[in-house]
Amino acid sequence: MEGLFLRNITAGYGDYDVLTNLQLEVPARTTLVLLGVSGSGKTTLLKTITGIIKPKKGDIILAGKTITQLPIEQRSISYLPQNYGLFPHLSVAGNIAYGLRVRGVSQEEQKKTVAGLLEFMELSGYENRSVTELSGGQQQRVALARALAVKPKLMLLDEPLSSIDQATKFEVATHLKNLFSNLEIPIILVTHQYEDAQFFGAHVAVMVQGVIEQAGSYDELRAHPKTPFIKKLLIPFTAGIK
Repeated sequence: MEGLFLRNITAGYGDYDVLTNLQLEVPARTTLVLLGVSGSGKTTLLKTITGIIKPKKGDIILAGKTITQLPIEQRSISYLPQNYGLFPHLSVAGNIAYGLRVRGVSQEEQKKTVAGLLEFMELSGYENRSVTELSGGQQQRVALARALAVKPKLMLLDEPLSSIDQATKFEVATHLKNLFSNLEIPIILVTHQYEDAQFFGAHVAVMVQGVIEQAGSYDELRAHPKTPFIKKLLIPFTAGIK
């Protein structure tokens, strides 16, 4: 069974449940845009999938294996935070190779993997640069390369366009979309912007108060929103202003 499956997940902090009987499926080779306002539970869901938070009940199944109780380092999941989490004291190549190095991968294999990812991310020639010298879009590509270097079975991205200036946002988003189309793993992209759901969203799940309220394509959800709130979330207020 390929892909990611969440079955009846209830999770939260102490006695407070943020997620309640949550159900979600993300097939392999699928990018799911997880859309919701602040406080809807998106971050808690990511933390639960990665293993930072242990669910009170339910199962997390990834690539046919139940990972609910596995420690973080055994889940084969790459997580890209909003600030990218790059190490400023390391070069571009050093950042990409970091996960391989801590896993004890040989120097020869590290160099081979880094070279391939530099080419894939259109960063060849940047390997010895400091990441502090790069643009926001280039830093994001380095972070993505580092995430892919460890050959994850799932990739999670938390608001990947929030730190990109408006002038280059479309270029960066287009590069991300092309990258995702070449990956065979499930991907979850978290956002609170309807524009991101519209751009990426062949598959969209709307999260409301700790549950997946509605899922489908962006066009399906916009044409047939389940609730007035979802309609408001998918159709910008300015669309009705003359």
